[in-house]
Amino acid sequence: MGTRQHLGAALGFCVCAQLACALTFVTEDYPPFNMQVDGEVSGIATELLAQALQRAGLQASFELMPWARALFLARSQPDTCVYSAVRTAERERFYRWIGPLVADEIKLFARADNPLRLNSAADASKFRVGGYNGDAYSDLAEKMGIPLERAASDVQNLLKLRAGRIDLWVAGSRVGPYRARLAGFQNGIKPVLTLASGKDTQMWLACNPQLGGATFDRLNAAVQAVLKAGELERISARYR
Repeated sequence: MGTRQHLGAALGFCVCAQLACALTFVTEDYPPFNMQVDGEVSGIATELLAQALQRAGLQASFELMPWARALFLARSQPDTCVYSAVRTAERERFYRWIGPLVADEIKLFARADNPLRLNSAADASKFRVGGYNGDAYSDLAEKMGIPLERAASDVQNLLKLRAGRIDLWVAGSRVGPYRARLAGFQNGIKPVLTLASGKDTQMWLACNPQLGGATFDRLNAAVQAVLKAGELERISARYR
């Protein structure tokens, strides 16, 4: 069964069209973790959450939108959750957290034809570096002393890098190459510096604080069960 057909069944889009979904999951275009495929929200984290919903006996609608808006809606609207969100000290008190779902290293990418070499974040601060609004990876780069040119969305940074309008791009180690491949620029970028890995790069489902305790507990337990069953590895293999 193809990815689109599989997700259509798992997410229960037809059911949600007739009955009010209990939850709303909002996300951004951030392939391969969350993305739109043939008009439906897909990606590694999306599939993982779809399996968790089935286990928990819950329903949710999935919506793709600009990241800053997704964060705001999950913070302000009951029964709304945002993914895949990095759990930072600044965000901690605004959400209830489930996960982590996925993780990615934070890297700086340059054009493949750019001969520059970087040994530290201090080296990167001498160049034009692209990030985007509301992005925790970009926030971390700024905390490391790297001035950023912020765009409205991450895809704009790839276009700016390709056009030579920035020298470096802050992106996840999987997201950068995946996005470049989707744009037909797979051989056009290269990683030049790793900024962070491990806990700082974990991404979660961040839910509105008013999400009911019983619903939260069921969903959290289901996510942990899906992860324990090794489904993340099996799902990820389909997006390589």
